[in-house]
Amino acid sequence: MLDLMDIISADAEERLRLPPGVHPSQETARYRAFLRYETHRVKLWHRKGAGGFAVCRAQARVLDVLLCSLLRAVEQATPPAQVSAAPRHALVAIGGYGRGELNPYSDLDVMFLHDGPPVSAHRPPWFIEPLTGGLIFDIGLTVGHSTRTIPDCVKVAKQDLRSKTSLIEARLVCGDAALFDQMSKTVLAKCVAGQEADYIQARLSDQAARRAKFGNAVCLQEPNVKNGCGGLRDFQNLLWMALFRDRSRSLEDLLKHGFISKAERQQLSAAYDFLLRVRNEMHYHAGRPADVLTRNAQPAVARNLGYTERSPSRRLERFMRDYYLQARTIYLITRTLEQHMALLPRPTRFGPLRRLLGSRRAAETQTVDGFKFVASEIRAASDRVFREQPARLMRVFRHAQQRGLTLHPDLAQRLRAELPLVNATFRADPHVHQAFLEILNQRGSVAPIVRSMHETGLLGAYLPAFGKLTCLVQHEFFHQYTTDEHTLVCLEKLDALSQAGQAPWGFYTEIIQKEIERPGILYLALLLHDAAKATHKPNHALNSSRIALSVARRLQLDAHATDTLVRLIRLHLTMVQVSQRRDLDDPNEIHRFAAQVENLETLNLLTVLTLADSLATSEGLWNGFKDILLLTLYRRTREMLAGADEFAAAEARRRAQLADAVAALLPADGGPDELAAHFAALPPRYFQLCSPEDIVADLQLAHRFMLRQLSEEENPLEPVTAWRHEPDRGFSLVRVATWDRPGLFSNLAGALTAAGLNILSAEIFTRADGIVLDTFFVTEALSGLLVNREERERFERLLKETLTGAIDLAERIRRLARRPPLYQPHEGERLPTVVRFDNTSSDRSTILEVETEDRLGLLYAISQVLSELGVDIALAKICTEKGAASDTFYVSELDGSRIQRPERRRAIEAHLRAAIARLGR
Repeated sequence: MLDLMDIISADAEERLRLPPGVHPSQETARYRAFLRYETHRVKLWHRKGAGGFAVCRAQARVLDVLLCSLLRAVEQATPPAQVSAAPRHALVAIGGYGRGELNPYSDLDVMFLHDGPPVSAHRPPWFIEPLTGGLIFDIGLTVGHSTRTIPDCVKVAKQDLRSKTSLIEARLVCGDAALFDQMSKTVLAKCVAGQEADYIQARLSDQAARRAKFGNAVCLQEPNVKNGCGGLRDFQNLLWMALFRDRSRSLEDLLKHGFISKAERQQLSAAYDFLLRVRNEMHYHAGRPADVLTRNAQPAVARNLGYTERSPSRRLERFMRDYYLQARTIYLITRTLEQHMALLPRPTRFGPLRRLLGSRRAAETQTVDGFKFVASEIRAASDRVFREQPARLMRVFRHAQQRGLTLHPDLAQRLRAELPLVNATFRADPHVHQAFLEILNQRGSVAPIVRSMHETGLLGAYLPAFGKLTCLVQHEFFHQYTTDEHTLVCLEKLDALSQAGQAPWGFYTEIIQKEIERPGILYLALLLHDAAKATHKPNHALNSSRIALSVARRLQLDAHATDTLVRLIRLHLTMVQVSQRRDLDDPNEIHRFAAQVENLETLNLLTVLTLADSLATSEGLWNGFKDILLLTLYRRTREMLAGADEFAAAEARRRAQLADAVAALLPADGGPDELAAHFAALPPRYFQLCSPEDIVADLQLAHRFMLRQLSEEENPLEPVTAWRHEPDRGFSLVRVATWDRPGLFSNLAGALTAAGLNILSAEIFTRADGIVLDTFFVTEALSGLLVNREERERFERLLKETLTGAIDLAERIRRLARRPPLYQPHEGERLPTVVRFDNTSSDRSTILEVETEDRLGLLYAISQVLSELGVDIALAKICTEKGAASDTFYVSELDGSRIQRPERRRAIEAHLRAAIARLGR
């Protein structure tokens, strides 16, 4: 059976041969048909399962034979005298085309190499015309081209890194082979020899900048297949640097030079082929070049690559896990090879401790426990270092942590090869447990060691519960990383928090340094807090705590440590939920939370764990407002655990200090009577959440509103507003003061929505004198940008019209809701609508929770339903993150009683679901 490459060449020979005397410009239809037919054949071959590299080579072959046939035909149609007068020439492929790795819609770059005089724009040589005139475009190709002599090539190669790289991997398509060989040797002699170190350093700098630009992690939700960590460029970069170092051009060359094993060569080759195949499918799916594997494209790419599970989420999970595993292989092996070949400076990931040990000791060579400590690295003293004592597999990382060292690449490779030693006996060895727990107990220097353990495979082998999380996709809207990467980032955040010592994290640093006696429990809790996600069971916090109990028993933790570990993991979502969704002014709410944590030790651990987990979930997920809520819950719970009297006294002291701070900020015309009345008219929760600056802003707003009541020229019922931009936090803030009235919250939310604004969060307060002080955190709905002047004025106009009944908000919002939302869920990732009633967590109100996909008009629809059904909203806690809305309302009947009757709750839920469904997508 003929190979596809041979078939393409044979087809070109047969179908592209022109009759004598016919110019190619008369046969553009023939060339277009060939290109269309052959590229479709390659696509079908890809869809049948052909490897990524094979498809890229086939795509390059189609262009090779087409361009060569075209040049041959032009030559035949050109007068012989003109042909013979032309200089020697060659058509050279550069870039990805030069490597013979042409993805379906990738750029096509060529160079006309010749040895003649400079090319004139008026009378170019005959061989340039076919690819620079209209003929090539008529065929359906867009070609990037340059025309150079050998001196030109040398000049441009010396100018920039990209040009030099493209010329050293250039490939002859057709033409004078001797001329091409001369160019290759000249560029190597004049632009490579003697410049190896400079080139490699430039490549490393470029690589670091590229990785930082595209996320600096392999396991991102939307990886860049070409430029991201573990992407195609990492592999290519390695070969480029290897070529400069010792003229290696392939994995086979690296194998011959002893830099990689046969297994590593196979792993790298398979991983690179897989990524090329993925990128081929991305191009075919998009119908254009595509480098980012977006969430919306992932389901179709997975399906077309043969992932056929019935469940869309499982299909997606399996495909993305395969992608991450292959990208991780490229990242880890290429990084090790770069170190092995001395292409990288020796890493200093454990630098702080290293610096403490001093430069003199760094220069010494020591042999301890079967390992040599040479400069900044650990090396094996013998080939049998791990076989002699398998426990050294763990101890080597403790040595690294103690001395601020890294594993030499050879030692890391040896460790990976000896992973079969991690058996049941190893996992039961108390000496191994002791070394592992000691690693976790070194606050501030745990994360890099644990990451190194994970990268070598030891962590997953020792803790299979964690090993199952490797490259596991998380379907939650918020998560930026795979489960294992999220966990490792949690540890990095905890390390950073333990050393921060200043705003905004200084308070947490103090907790870690002064209040937590056994930090190893906290690190272990973070390591296992998502362990059950691999089981796909509901309530992963509860199931992860059960896994943690099993791990604690195997590690032989004492009863107290085991109980604390299990409770931390079981409650690891609770502190966020309570602080952001519950009324922190309700002592019963604090009491219930305090009963769950039981003691101050658990509270301290859980607070820090909650912050580290949140910071590691996604960039920008945490903000100052959430931090205030978390610290409020922490302080009130701490005081309640200490005793009710102390709790009340602390609250009074805090209120007095806040009043003094506000008085100091008030302008000269701010009277003390007005300040005292404001403090007396609002619930304690207001003063827990609001900073002195916020309270001053509300006081001034209320003052403006009261002045309106005294004015004969203004409508006393009209609200007053104040806006503030928060560019660092990514939203605008609008405060509204007006008289309380039925349905007010719904009208405010509706006016904001109708003005084209997206509500991220809201805080509502009503003073005892009936003045409402509501604050909304908003962005422009379509762009997510700060609110501009036109939108502010539109909202204020709509609000006035709404409160006077002069406008139908519902119809206006329905028209706006047809716009696509900022966040588009992909197949298998729809967030179901959940409505919950809670009559036990508050003595005064029914807590109504609504979780659903965010969409324009959602808050208005919910609040309108509640208003129409005679449900009073006492408190609303609005939380919108990346397309998910989690809104909590403290509600009651109009007579102040809780919503008790089941049929009443069912009716409210039905109306809410119907209203949300009408919003559509």
